[in-house]
Amino acid sequence: MKIVNTGWQKTYNKLCNLLEKESKVYYSRFGDGDFNIMSGVGGELYHSYSPELQKELIDAFMVDDPNYVKGVMLEEPIFTGGGLGNRGNKNDEQIARNFIDAYFFDKNTVTVDSHVVLTYLAVCHQDKFIDFLNKFIRPKKKLFIGSVEKEKVEKLIGKVDYYVNVPCEIAKGKEGLIGAYYSNHKWWPEVLKYVDDVELVLPSAGMAGRVITKRLWYMEKNLHCIELGSVVDGATGVESRSIWRRNDNINRLKNLLLKEK
Repeated sequence: MKIVNTGWQKTYNKLCNLLEKESKVYYSRFGDGDFNIMSGVGGELYHSYSPELQKELIDAFMVDDPNYVKGVMLEEPIFTGGGLGNRGNKNDEQIARNFIDAYFFDKNTVTVDSHVVLTYLAVCHQDKFIDFLNKFIRPKKKLFIGSVEKEKVEKLIGKVDYYVNVPCEIAKGKEGLIGAYYSNHKWWPEVLKYVDDVELVLPSAGMAGRVITKRLWYMEKNLHCIELGSVVDGATGVESRSIWRRNDNINRLKNLLLKEK
């Protein structure tokens, strides 16, 4: 089977075109950890494995619609912190390939979209990223779901009309399992409380973000739902990834923030 990644430029253009023309557009990102859980091979870092999480992630990945854009960490360079480079961990890549081979065995070619597009633009093409924020994020009536404080995230994405907190610490949820997903019995009802009063949802909760995106899609919520990824952390000074500690990126990302009046 051939896997084709459209690349960051085409994914950026695709997202912009969809967000301009369509009222229902979702963008979700699937990385190494997602494929490890979906494949049931372990590699648990931020989320413990459970059959429930595995099923929800697989359901998310299997959505097949042009307005549901899936960023996948295959057949594209990774963002190294200073630019685009080669992937080091071939084992994780093979796990992802095996998963796609198993679930799309009847296809000769599987096309996926860029996983790194927004992270890469946030550091290396900041004018494009700011333009994206100004057109599709900041003016919208929005719901933010994540651990970054409301006042801090508003400096990046503009006014947050509704805020649902997902604890940032790697805490034990139901049955001693680790990860934001396992506390969803606490925060998911809050999402449902606000979602019908917004036009944009911004999940920033790791694998739980994929679950949120999938659930809202199947509930046929007619809105935009975009996973900005760890850009939210970096732009608000949280060094959640090594890429933010490189090349003085934490300071570079301050260029993205709204100027105080």
